[in-house]
Amino acid sequence: MEGNIQSNRLKELRKNSKLTQEQMAKYLGVDQSMITKLENGTRVLNVTLIEKICSLFCCTEEYLFGVSDEYIPIKFAFRANSIMTEDLESIAAVNRLAKNIRYMNKMIGE
Repeated sequence: MEGNIQSNRLKELRKNSKLTQEQMAKYLGVDQSMITKLENGTRVLNVTLIEKICSLFCCTEEYLFGVSDEYIPIKFAFRANSIMTEDLESIAAVNRLAKNIRYMNKMIGE
């Protein structure tokens, strides 16, 4: 199965961040085989996974599912083999804050 927009974007986001499927799985609290299934389109994301993925990559659900092509990532220097789950949790927390600030700026017209 070739996958769909969501599975392709998930794989692209992970690879662009130089994360392995195993690192992503640990962060999401799932088995590595689940990441493979999500990336090849044989499994679908649940609400919890969607929220965690969007926080980690600072993207919207609309971007992840192909409704929008608007994506302005926040660049962090991932250290591919030394990333710990706690690091990804911290990055996701910072991204949630940044996303909220972007939203507030948009609301006030900046």
